Amino acid sequence: MDLKRILAVTDFSPLGDAAIRRAALLAAREDAELLVVHALPRRLVLENAFGTDGDLPASMHTVAAARLATLVESATQTGVRRVNGEITEGSAHRAVADTAESFNPDLLAIGAHGRGLLQQLFLGGTASRILTHAPCPVLVARREPAGDYRQALAAVDLGPGSEAVLHAALVVASQARITLFHAYQAPFEAKLRYKNFPEEDIIRHTVRAHEAAQRNMDALLADPELAGLDLPSRIVHGNPDSLLPEAAESLGTELIVAGRHGGSRLGEAVMGSTPRFLVYYAPCDVLVV
Repeated sequence: MDLKRILAVTDFSPLGDAAIRRAALLAAREDAELLVVHALPRRLVLENAFGTDGDLPASMHTVAAARLATLVESATQTGVRRVNGEITEGSAHRAVADTAESFNPDLLAIGAHGRGLLQQLFLGGTASRILTHAPCPVLVARREPAGDYRQALAAVDLGPGSEAVLHAALVVASQARITLFHAYQAPFEAKLRYKNFPEEDIIRHTVRAHEAAQRNMDALLADPELAGLDLPSRIVHGNPDSLLPEAAESLGTELIVAGRHGGSRLGEAVMGSTPRFLVYYAPCDVLVV
């Protein structure tokens, strides 16, 4: 994962603008090109809602252009050498899709929630479509940035996508202490308990699952490119839907990195409930790879 082009979308809500500032910090550090986008409702939508008296679309465009110019200037002062602003029309999902197709970003930054178009983005199916179909990793800002990330959590399912998750964490959180996190449950563990299998048999089953997870974690960290890096890991038994936020809180995590697809319970629990997780549970920014 290289950061050469970053697309950042805002509805001018506090977290929408926080996403722009986070994107600017990354763009300045990586000398990446930054494109800041705001989507306005289509003229026909406004006229149907408010009538044709006056010129509301033009007024909204003027205000949006001024707000966008302020964000672009702030990014320049942060140290971004190549930054532009763009106003589009239509739904937030379509604005992201159309701009991403032409700009070909390496990273998309958006706010976790907000009033206006990004509320539509994160309270319905649009969020799932963007996070599932975005052509690049998606960084969801949940906090106002105070500088580079200092603590990051790479949530790996130890499947084929784990290398991409770890690599993305090393790039986006290059100044952070990165901890690998894996939560597991033994195959059919819940069914075994439901059918009253002896507890000692279930424990042996769980121990074997932990040993397999440890072997896979060791294999992931044996990559020669990771030589010399201090990458602590945590392997825990239980439901990742609750354990991942708890681990993030205990470590003071500022960024969680996770794969959008996964064949394990971690992938299913975290990414299968991505909109709910991002809006209600993540205690920090989330990077979806």
